[in-house]
Amino acid sequence: MEVPVREWTHWVTGYGLSRVSLRLMARRGDPLAQLLSIDSKPVRDIYPLVERVRERGRMSPVQGAGWVSADARIVREVLRDGRFRTLKQRDRSPFRIGQWILAKTDPYVLNLLEPPSMLVTDPPDHTRLRRLVSRSFTPRALDGLRARVHEVADDLLRGLDGRAECDLIAEYTTRIPIAVIAEMLAIPRDEISYLFAVSEWITSLIGNAAASWKDFHTATKALLGFDRYLAEHIERVRRGDAADSILSDVVHNGDLTQVENKLLAGLVLGAGFVTTTHVLGKAVVALLRHPDQLAALRANPEGWPNAVEEILRYDTTGQLAGRVATESVDIQGYSVQAGEAIFLLVGGANRDPAVFERPEIFDTTRANAREHISFGFGVHACLGAALARMELHIGLQSLFERFPQLALAGDPAYNGSIGLHGLTHLPVSLRGGSVVAS
Repeated sequence: MEVPVREWTHWVTGYGLSRVSLRLMARRGDPLAQLLSIDSKPVRDIYPLVERVRERGRMSPVQGAGWVSADARIVREVLRDGRFRTLKQRDRSPFRIGQWILAKTDPYVLNLLEPPSMLVTDPPDHTRLRRLVSRSFTPRALDGLRARVHEVADDLLRGLDGRAECDLIAEYTTRIPIAVIAEMLAIPRDEISYLFAVSEWITSLIGNAAASWKDFHTATKALLGFDRYLAEHIERVRRGDAADSILSDVVHNGDLTQVENKLLAGLVLGAGFVTTTHVLGKAVVALLRHPDQLAALRANPEGWPNAVEEILRYDTTGQLAGRVATESVDIQGYSVQAGEAIFLLVGGANRDPAVFERPEIFDTTRANAREHISFGFGVHACLGAALARMELHIGLQSLFERFPQLALAGDPAYNGSIGLHGLTHLPVSLRGGSVVAS
């Protein structure tokens, strides 16, 4: 295979060198490096590594990069502090020559981790972009979606009637959020299968600290196609050939550039589909491995909203967030210099024993479960949090009511992503059976 020089140079500078460094540090036993390398060396349970990072202190130095923290108070403080900015593509290299190479070899694909994506823009641009879509996620707007989420879940579950086993990821947990968010973006149902395929490559690129060359090359090609698809869909919406939607409102009433429109659509799609899919899958595993908790929810269905909060706390999907200090800052007694990064282990913050009593225990009645940080904090707090909560509640309660004997039929398969940690395969028996040991 002929290697495109420009693309390969970009990968080496932005991903390859970091990947080699992480592997070397992982081999030496560094727990953060091992966490960031799970795409090349998967681990069954990431939380022992998180706890090893915590043992080093509330904040601990990262060689050549800055700091790392799994402390809930520190994570919250950094996320809401305006003196920190989001990580950018240029931050992949600490050297000016590296940053110059990254800029010169930019493949110009639709990358949700590059501005003007709302995910990595800072105020005032972030405020402007967020305002355009916020009205679609108000309580009143979401109440209108509740019946539709029920309908989608019920239709999918009826389709499983009579089956003995299935892969719940492929046939249920992916399909609820994608159906809902596709309708919100006026994407036709017959195009959803394409979105499934693209989402896998998006995850491999933006969910890892340093993607492999193979993943980067394949994802780049996939994202070039996705860029063209979104451009065509936006034009379809602009012509008025699609129903009212978030995208229609933005295209017709906003003043965004074509690139901003595409990135906004891509982000809403990814955030509204991929993350909720992973939480749903891990939620099923947690509940099946804790039958006492599931039995309590069957006896008391009013407990589901709090159970959703505990699910979000107990096994986080967005395990990692990064920020860069724009000036010298004192954080809880730690001196962070301008330009230094802080890697925030959100999943670790959600298991901080200073906040959550016996955090390793899954307890759907936990009084302060809602204090988790799974939806972020500050200006970048997840806009679709209420929608995700609704889909989790309806999707899980409907599943276990329809199939009360549901059981694991094999080992769940996890992806190799620390940024979008979740399941790729979840074999279940719909008629009961032996639960696989945790």
